[in-house]
Amino acid sequence: MGREFIDIFDEWIDSYDASVAGEDPEYRDVFERYDEILNTVTSEVVGTILEFGTGTGNLTGKLIDAGHQVIGIEPNTAMRRITAERFPSIEVKDGDLVDFEIGSIAIDSIASSYVFHHLTDEEKGIALKRYAQLLPTHGKIVFADTAFITEEAKQAQIEKERARNFHNVADDLEREYYTTLPVLTNIFIKAGFDVTFTQLNDYVWLMDATKRSGETKMRKLNVESFNLDHTKVVAPYVRLAGTKQGIHGDEVFKYDLRFTQPNKQFMKMDALHSLEHLMAENIRNHSDNVVDLSPMGCQTGFYLSVINHDDFEDILVILEKTLRDVLVATEVPACNEVQCGWAASHSLEGAKELAGNMLAKKDEWRQVYKEEA
Repeated sequence: MGREFIDIFDEWIDSYDASVAGEDPEYRDVFERYDEILNTVTSEVVGTILEFGTGTGNLTGKLIDAGHQVIGIEPNTAMRRITAERFPSIEVKDGDLVDFEIGSIAIDSIASSYVFHHLTDEEKGIALKRYAQLLPTHGKIVFADTAFITEEAKQAQIEKERARNFHNVADDLEREYYTTLPVLTNIFIKAGFDVTFTQLNDYVWLMDATKRSGETKMRKLNVESFNLDHTKVVAPYVRLAGTKQGIHGDEVFKYDLRFTQPNKQFMKMDALHSLEHLMAENIRNHSDNVVDLSPMGCQTGFYLSVINHDDFEDILVILEKTLRDVLVATEVPACNEVQCGWAASHSLEGAKELAGNMLAKKDEWRQVYKEEA
């Protein structure tokens, strides 16, 4: 899997090291701080390393210099030969990210640079599940590769490169399987890994994953939503998240208004910001019981707090009316530097799209959890 791109490297092999060194203007941004990127990968791995896509051996050399035993996997014959010639003490095997054999060798970490995007998202999931079988508990996966925060960011980068007449880079971005951080997060979690991402240049992110020890044990936390298993819910939904009674008998009800699926999609900040303004202003036209409407930090929904109003069905009606107000809005209220702390970050059209998507699935709002198979 990923072998459909082998021929590209047959054409690139003689100039590959020059490209990563920044001599090709078209790929200079992709390989910016290349040596630092390889050093970062090397600093995060432990023990015996399985390296995918050894290429010409640039990461391999750093891993060896750091004292690691390395088993290399490389599908391209010419590149496999180059690495073997540079480092005759290691074995570089024919294989790819999914189809490979290492015998009974115990692996502590898996590493690669500029390789993981050769798999489709489905294949990435298959690969990670196999890696989970190879690695011990707390074993590491450390990849450096191009990824994007959102699909919109990816398309913007493609347009930017075409505007610069860097059509080879743009073609690469369209042809190969570059994905987004939310998608990668979900794939790693499903395979049994905790993962963090660190941006290393305009293109490349460090993916630092650690294999979990069986089922994640969650201690009870003070915040209600931190005790919610976000892998079990199905958005969009409306959920009563908690109640609080005051000393004089008043009762506050807090609702989880989830617009997007946790760890898979999130609302862009400018659209979320405008939706917050529009909903916070308009919802009070439909209820005098509203205390607050506030966005979630994870950008997947809002919290609605109401006082002395325990009618769930009426909350759904109020929400629907509020979202319909958003659809016909002609401006974002309080969208100026006097009344807003980040007035430049707004999108009326983005807010309308989010509201429309939520309304389109209003029949599903009552279902919070996935149905058991």
